[in-house]
Amino acid sequence: MTVSPGGTATTTLTVRNDGDIVEAYTLEVAGDCAAWTTVEPARVSLYPGTSETVTLTFAPPRSHEVRAGETPLAVRVLPAERPESVVVPESTVTVEPFHELRTELEPRRRRGWLRARFRTAVQNKGNTPVDVVLAGRQDGEDLTLGFTPDKKRLEPGESAEVALKVRARKLIWFGEPVTWPFEVLATEGAEAAEGAEGGTEKDAEPKAVATAPVDDGQPGGAEPLPGEFAQIPVLPKWLLIVLAALLALLLAWFALVRPAVQSTAKQAGAKAAQEETER
Repeated sequence: MTVSPGGTATTTLTVRNDGDIVEAYTLEVAGDCAAWTTVEPARVSLYPGTSETVTLTFAPPRSHEVRAGETPLAVRVLPAERPESVVVPESTVTVEPFHELRTELEPRRRRGWLRARFRTAVQNKGNTPVDVVLAGRQDGEDLTLGFTPDKKRLEPGESAEVALKVRARKLIWFGEPVTWPFEVLATEGAEAAEGAEGGTEKDAEPKAVATAPVDDGQPGGAEPLPGEFAQIPVLPKWLLIVLAALLALLLAWFALVRPAVQSTAKQAGAKAAQEETER
């Protein structure tokens, strides 16, 4: 019997009274399937030599707590009159795998002269282990994006944090700030290597709000997370204005004030010499 998480599947079980008295049977599901398996009807009364078929319905939730693979199934059939004759037929239910990655980039935007640090959180919400590969993508070659580590194996329900370092190709010495958009991809297995653009670095440090769940029944499904690095100039605009004002004052000094001072000094010197001569 195979069932998909979030779906349902049914099977039947036949209960037969081989005794010589009328018997009531209570049916209870045991094992790991019990939480999401029901029996209808859960109690049957049978005359000797008769039988009845009951229906077992399996409805595992779409949760990482329900692991993919074979799950033991047991149904306890308990007679009311002769409880010592209890029987427990056993079987297995195969739960199909599903894949779901939940990723988060914090913060969504950072400012800096040359580099910035972000934090990428990844959680495996699926019911089977996955190898998650992180990659960065950016239009052009203005940024390099590096993750540490860039690969992580996650068990169902497990979370991990990965450091992301974003670095611009060159400094902006003066002018207006420039915003460089980029995307973070969290993909399962080797498929993540395709589409990774904008360069990679092996060294990265933490620091990292935008969430984007990735819900895909097949491996490799991923939804990119947008981020931005706002690169600011090394010399701010106000500093350029101050330097320009200082330069203008300096030029004014040499062009206007200094000649006037020199002329006044010469006149004062000449007057003093004349007075000395008259004496």
